[in-house]
Amino acid sequence: MSKNPLLKNIRVLTRSTIADQVYIDIKERILDQTLKPSERLTIENLSRSLGVSSSPIREALTRLESEKLVVSEFYTGYSVAPAPDPKYLRDLLDFRIMLEGECAIIGAPKKNHDTLAAMSSAFENMAKTKRLGTRYREYDNFIAEDIKFHQAIVASSENLAMIEIYSKLNAILHQSRLYISRSTDGSPAEEVMLEHHQILAAFVNGDSKAAASAIKLHLNGGKRRLLKINS
Repeated sequence: MSKNPLLKNIRVLTRSTIADQVYIDIKERILDQTLKPSERLTIENLSRSLGVSSSPIREALTRLESEKLVVSEFYTGYSVAPAPDPKYLRDLLDFRIMLEGECAIIGAPKKNHDTLAAMSSAFENMAKTKRLGTRYREYDNFIAEDIKFHQAIVASSENLAMIEIYSKLNAILHQSRLYISRSTDGSPAEEVMLEHHQILAAFVNGDSKAAASAIKLHLNGGKRRLLKINS
């Protein structure tokens, strides 16, 4: 008797869902620092803690390593990535000013429908956030939309090298590792939303100079806010 292909699809979907959930659970523990920076990770302990087999654990760790939240060494295995160095984060923001600013100069005048739609959708979803706390589950949706917003800026350049380089930075995710130390009333900062709005408006108007200036203002503001969090 041949196997029912529908049942096969159900098994694949279930396995994928488990792997995704394990990835989210470990990521949450890292960003909330339940798993401390540089803490060693063993597949056996994670498997027992999460109540799953080793296979989805390995998949999750591979994904987290690609996001630079986990590091691996040949003899010692996996560990949580060290805490972001403040100088590195400052340098990263300076690099983003150059990269995103150049992409804006190229992309804004095109007034590409897909670019504007992606940026507008991400901005609207960020604006819907009513509470932006210090725990990963409280800010994960906001961060996801923020990432989409800035990815759209870079993609607007249609420069494959710039797009690839930016995708490997995981810049916004790294900055979010400091949120655990943030003092906040829970809502997204008005100045952050205003900065995004200024960037979006410049793209809508096709104004490359205004777009690059708005990006520089936003990322320099991010640098100032990070220094405040880390002080």
